Amino acid sequence: MKVVKTFISVLLSLLIMCALYVLFMLGNISSFFSSDNIQKTISNIDVTHEISKMKNSSLTAGGKAEIIDIVDTAYDEAEKHGISTQLVDEMFNSKEVKMFLGKAVGNTTDYVINNQKEKQLTSDDFNKILDDNIDTWLQNTNTKLSDSKKEVLLIRMKQASAGIIDTLPSEEMIDNKVDEKTISKIRFIFSSEVRVGLVIVIALMLILLFFLKKKEAKWLVYLAMPTLIVGLATIATSFMINDILALALKEYNLSFMMNSFSTTFANHIFITGIVSSVIALLLLIVHMIIQKRKISA
Repeated sequence: MKVVKTFISVLLSLLIMCALYVLFMLGNISSFFSSDNIQKTISNIDVTHEISKMKNSSLTAGGKAEIIDIVDTAYDEAEKHGISTQLVDEMFNSKEVKMFLGKAVGNTTDYVINNQKEKQLTSDDFNKILDDNIDTWLQNTNTKLSDSKKEVLLIRMKQASAGIIDTLPSEEMIDNKVDEKTISKIRFIFSSEVRVGLVIVIALMLILLFFLKKKEAKWLVYLAMPTLIVGLATIATSFMINDILALALKEYNLSFMMNSFSTTFANHIFITGIVSSVIALLLLIVHMIIQKRKISA
């Protein structure tokens, strides 16, 4: 009977380990790719720095025109009209532009993963940002422009921005490219129902494990070990996020975001792994304390 209980306990530990890892991954992915989190991530990107890095790389994006070509056009036009490159840097790196870009990308990822529909952003929305902020950008860079030159710059920037926005993934692009059944499966996998179901299953297995191994509090060990292994596996996953995201986003002109995306996402997963490992160690410590007290008694 003892052997059977041990076998079932080991099996439950393995199942808990698998369920925990899946729960951690689903939770992190669903949370990170929400519109608000993507917007926050992109707003923290040093765009001019990433553009500089991208110029020295050989990254491509599924045969589409690279964002770097559009960026070069903006700088070339500025140079032709005697406009400082610092002004172009200020535009690309402004909070308003990055928040817009983050919203555009975040709306798409939130739509695919969490089935959250938002108003689709257009080049007209971006043009309004240019119109509303051009004077502030000029002031921040101490750039003096005549009204005619400012108008020319705005026209060129609007043309360039339309090229960027048109190449970003959108809800319509997703619906046209991806089968509806596939989208439904993705949304189901990342749904709150699945995560709640995993929590319930883990709780039920934990209760069963408790009754099987409550003697000498051994259930703590059977819970701590899978929790520790999952924690370490989650930490290991955080170091592979860059390659995973590169594969997932290879069809889109998002190469300049990759580093910030992967770093932020990896940090979220890394923290989850650390928390899981710490909890596991605490469970083992509690078990050791209980054992010592029993020996002392």
